[in-house]
Amino acid sequence: MALITPQRFLRFAAEQYPLLRELLDTGAVTEPELMASIGRHRRPADPEPSTIRENLLAMGFLERRPESDGLEFPQPLERFLRYLHREHHLTSASQLESYVEDIARLESELNTAVAAPQSTDLPFVLEELAARIEEIRHDIAGNKEAITDAVIRFQANPDALSLQARYARVIWLWERYLVPVQELIDTERVMEEHLNSLDRSMLDAEGALAAERPDLAGGVRENRLRLYRMRRQIVDDFRESMLELQPLYQRAMRESETARDVSHVLDHVRRHGAGSLALEERVGAPVSRHEGLFGDLAAKAYLYRLADFQPRGRVELDAALEDGGEPINRVDLTTLFGELESEQPDDALEWLVDSLADRGGSVRDLLTVFGRAVRRLETQPGSEPRDYQFGDYTLRTYPRSLTNETMETDHERD
Repeated sequence: MALITPQRFLRFAAEQYPLLRELLDTGAVTEPELMASIGRHRRPADPEPSTIRENLLAMGFLERRPESDGLEFPQPLERFLRYLHREHHLTSASQLESYVEDIARLESELNTAVAAPQSTDLPFVLEELAARIEEIRHDIAGNKEAITDAVIRFQANPDALSLQARYARVIWLWERYLVPVQELIDTERVMEEHLNSLDRSMLDAEGALAAERPDLAGGVRENRLRLYRMRRQIVDDFRESMLELQPLYQRAMRESETARDVSHVLDHVRRHGAGSLALEERVGAPVSRHEGLFGDLAAKAYLYRLADFQPRGRVELDAALEDGGEPINRVDLTTLFGELESEQPDDALEWLVDSLADRGGSVRDLLTVFGRAVRRLETQPGSEPRDYQFGDYTLRTYPRSLTNETMETDHERD
């Protein structure tokens, strides 16, 4: 097989990108599953499926799982591909602590190398120190990206997980990654002490090397600038992670406490019955409610109407009659309707206007009886509308004459 150069590796990755994306999402696959995936993404100009499979193994895109026939991405390559997709991995606080221990060891080696002019270890110490500083910076940045992605997935819920499962991941991220990192970067913790000590050592080393070995002094200064950038960025990234995750964590804790309290109450009710809670004595909660319930807006509108109400003096009917007040006139509309049906006038509304004017009826009585006549009696409308004067009201409608046939005879119907 031809030599695998970086150019050939990257060209193959570009050509087979859809296949690699599916394998990255799938995880470990068996040989049949791999061949099926290759078949789905193979284009007419591509090599044979067996050749693509051999290239995946030869170039290191896939490796065999231990004691299994499955295939998976090597971890460095998987991290690289996920980095391209902004899918960062999570780094635990214990791993970050190991970096800090390495930094403490490298600081000691730096001081030793600077103190011994004949030492050739200083370039290698600076190289390894730069690597550790960048690892801390990128890993904490990766944690921030992973937490942000978890918050987005919590809200979008593309996997259709239950609320309990989504909250479980939030709590796990908070307690496993965020709180330990907070303790790690605290100003009174060991990491901060090591980083402060390293900063002082590099300042001393830069000053000691400036005259004799300016090239190495420049390397020390570059690492010191990397250290400043790392310390600034990890605080910013941690703060952003906290702002993203803290509201969800607090909500999860509140709902978890509520669920636990409710479960205790339900267990108590199951054992001793609802009466044992003595809700009426404790909180005045009603056992049942039969009256109508109003919505907030309906109650608000009702209160506004009450606020606009202008009270008047109360008048007792009996007292008003004794004082010479006019009695309230009530027209028997059923009797009036029967008379209208018997009279069979040529203009029903005109007849009702005259009859109610004599009896002291209201316009409401007039419209009620006329509407009932139109609905229940057989009437013939006129060709032109006319005006009818009833007290202060002018009514305009088509004249209606009654015929001998009626639609209903039940005068008591409303």
